[in-house]
Amino acid sequence: MSLSSSAQSAPAYFQALLDRGQKRANTSSDEPVLQLGLGDIARKVRNLGKGFTDAKAHYLLSASGVNTSEALRDLEELSGFRAAPSQPQQPVSAQNGGDIKDVLAQRYQSDFQKMVDSHIARAHDDFDKMIEERLHGVDWDAHRQRIYEHFGLKKPQHMEENNAAANANGHPSASQAQSQSGFGRSSRRGRTSTANKSFGLSRMNRSVIGSVAQRGLRGSHFGDIAERASDSMQPAPDDNLLRRKQEKYSDKVKDLNVARLQEKNYTVFAQFAEAEAEPSSEDNSMLINAYKALVEMVGEDETAQTLSDPGAIKERTFAKSYLDEAVSSQDSSAVRERILNGSRRYLEKLFLSQLEAVVAKNPREANIGGVPDPISRVKGFVRVREVRKELGPNIELLQEINDKEKCWAVIFYLLRAGLYGDALEYVNANYAAFRQIDRMFPRYIRAFAESNDHRLPPDLQTSIHNEYSQRQRLAPEDSIDPYRMMCYKVIGRCEITRRSLDNITNDMMDWLWLQFALAREYSRVEEMAHEAFGLAEVQSSIKDIGERYFGAGSDIANAPTTFFFMQILAGLFEKAVADLYAHNYLTAVHFAIGLDFYGLLRVSDISNSDDLLSYTTRQEPQIAFGSMIGLYTRDFRTGNATAAVDYISLICLNADLTGDLGKSQKELCYQALTEVVLETREFAQLLGDIRADGQRIKGAIEQRLPLIKLNNDRDFLKHITLVAARTAEEQGRTTDAALLYHLSEDYNKVLTVVNDALSLALTTELGDTPARLMPLKPRNVNSHNNQDEAQMQASLSLTSIDDPIQLASDIKSLYYSDAMYLNKIDKRHSDACEVLLRLAKARKQLDAGRWALVIDAVAEADVIPTDTNGEVSAIRSKAQAFELMPPAVGRTIGHVMVWTVISCSNEAEKIRSQEYETGARREIVANCVQKAKDVMVFAGLIRYKLPGRVWETLARAGQDLGAF
Repeated sequence: MSLSSSAQSAPAYFQALLDRGQKRANTSSDEPVLQLGLGDIARKVRNLGKGFTDAKAHYLLSASGVNTSEALRDLEELSGFRAAPSQPQQPVSAQNGGDIKDVLAQRYQSDFQKMVDSHIARAHDDFDKMIEERLHGVDWDAHRQRIYEHFGLKKPQHMEENNAAANANGHPSASQAQSQSGFGRSSRRGRTSTANKSFGLSRMNRSVIGSVAQRGLRGSHFGDIAERASDSMQPAPDDNLLRRKQEKYSDKVKDLNVARLQEKNYTVFAQFAEAEAEPSSEDNSMLINAYKALVEMVGEDETAQTLSDPGAIKERTFAKSYLDEAVSSQDSSAVRERILNGSRRYLEKLFLSQLEAVVAKNPREANIGGVPDPISRVKGFVRVREVRKELGPNIELLQEINDKEKCWAVIFYLLRAGLYGDALEYVNANYAAFRQIDRMFPRYIRAFAESNDHRLPPDLQTSIHNEYSQRQRLAPEDSIDPYRMMCYKVIGRCEITRRSLDNITNDMMDWLWLQFALAREYSRVEEMAHEAFGLAEVQSSIKDIGERYFGAGSDIANAPTTFFFMQILAGLFEKAVADLYAHNYLTAVHFAIGLDFYGLLRVSDISNSDDLLSYTTRQEPQIAFGSMIGLYTRDFRTGNATAAVDYISLICLNADLTGDLGKSQKELCYQALTEVVLETREFAQLLGDIRADGQRIKGAIEQRLPLIKLNNDRDFLKHITLVAARTAEEQGRTTDAALLYHLSEDYNKVLTVVNDALSLALTTELGDTPARLMPLKPRNVNSHNNQDEAQMQASLSLTSIDDPIQLASDIKSLYYSDAMYLNKIDKRHSDACEVLLRLAKARKQLDAGRWALVIDAVAEADVIPTDTNGEVSAIRSKAQAFELMPPAVGRTIGHVMVWTVISCSNEAEKIRSQEYETGARREIVANCVQKAKDVMVFAGLIRYKLPGRVWETLARAGQDLGAF
């Protein structure tokens, strides 16, 4: 064979060797198999070849005709080839000494592990897919922002955006921009909409009454108040004086609601003024003045007893007029005129009282003499001021009549005190003197005093204007009596653009009076432009004064309350309440209540803004009345839930508003009442109670149904009681839920709740004490809560039941005593309650170790086969009946079987242990064994519906008895 031919046949030769080795590996033989690949062989060959330093082998192979270089190249080509083995053969030891069980166990465990891994992987994929679907598009930054806002760590985002926009647009103030943040806009806010849908609280989900635990500053719950709350913001009333005042206000609100229920007249502002007059650590004189000013505006008459009496003012009397959006309408004009006249009259009465006090304190200087009539008092007041040099800087300019009597000063102060008729009488008494001084003035004063609206006829109006202008323009300087010019200004409304008391000693009250004395409601069509000065212009002046002198850091004493008084006079009710709230929330809330009662407050929908003060699309201010009332009750509702109901029911004053706003106010009231009920758990006190004879005792809310605009009990139950009942049931408060469902007349639900609690107690493990129920809070039967003697007898709440068995027994006795209840109850629920009570009796005997009585009680309940005597058909019938059992009964069956087998075992052991064995005793033992066998057969039929531990306990007890 030549070298070339051998070189060509070498690959085929090695391939043949490789194929032969593979075939040998697949033959079944008992000999060990050498499983080495070509790579392993090549490595071993290389290792064997290491260490040779000569080429003898190379030469020897070459001499034999082997081309070593080509052979090496062929081997390297074959080293990359791998034949796929059909199946690796088990080692000899596994084939010879292996156990088939081990092999099967390994394969089973491998398959089981693969199945578990596949289920876990599928669950991971499903979970990831669900997370992706649920949280797709959620703005986590917005969610984080809402969490910060909720806990007060950050300012609400829309407030910051509005502030920035306001600054960019050059708005006058941030608070104004905030209050206008919702004007004409959609409630959706850009990127926060997703967070609002996912995590935000809607109007009916967000808490109205706030958290009792938060005892900090009340303004922090409103965005606009938190933005400008000062250090003087009052905390919760921890001070005794404040608490006493709060209790006084609470009594007034209670009296208000009682009067509303009895349809009697109640002077809200006058009564609130009495409460505010309680001793306080701060000067509250301006707040009292504000109440009294509102009394004048509204026209409260304390002499009226019933609403039908003359002078009685009904609730919401001015709502239609005040809320009329048509500025030029007759109703709107009438309410503005009422505000102007009421404020002026109060300032006049306040001055008159001060005048009389000055005269009484200085009788010598006043020198009245004789019977002190109003004119004499005013003359005496002028004398006192003259002595004190308080009539003005140039007293020598004052004209005199009748022996140094300052006639114009007397007339001015008569007008200032609102004594218009006395002013006319004074002029008539000195007619000759006034004819010499000013022959037209008697005509002016007569027309002014006799006019209902104190307006002069057009001819006299023109005449007095001309005369005033001539004297002002032509008279020499420092030659005009300033009081004479002021009388002309007030009577003829002269020089309306200049509303100040020049050259007359005056104070803030005098300036305020002058504004209202000159103001008249007018028609824009009829009134001349230079004479147009009404309530809107007064309000503008007050706002300007407030910005200039009563802003933050004002040096004026009692600046917040003083400016509040001015705002009330000007009819800026909503702004006044919002400003006072940041300083004194206690009084601000009650001002808002009084204003809203008469319909003089514009309220907002809390779903549109987080601010206390917001604005409508017509730029009208409005107050978040519902939220303000709800938050106020945090101070006392835990200790006096009935008082909280009195306040919250006032939210429904606004239920008469048209459109969705009235409906939202009503729903807001219902939500707040529900939150109070759920938070305080004063169910018996607020929602009602039941006497031992089943009669119902009305709760505080039900007594106030007319006040919350509910016409019948069903509405009441639907809106409040059922919500509280479901919540109590979800929270596991059985006694609460039972009472509430009973009050809502859902007697089937009462038995369902009671049966579930009783079933849970019966399934307690042997040796353990069943959990006790949380008893009801008892009713407060003192006089404050309107309980009469007939309602003070024993009731469900006063028994403080904490035993589920006792509760079920009492409910059963109550319902079985009256056919009215039974007619409304499904027989399944009543039968289930009766069966559970029998089983409870068996459990009681079991705990006492009375085995025979346990067997008898279980047999009486008839829920498991104890009297079948081994009849399989009867046992199978019981097993089929198990499917139809109420859940409350069905869940106890396993435990009842355990009780029965244990009792049979113990009873049999007791008989066997007796000294003598008789036929009767053997029969008792056999009977116990048979009962246990029947129970075991029954358990076998429903085995897969029983807990595992029950089956184990049955098997062990039956084996001890010898039942199998």
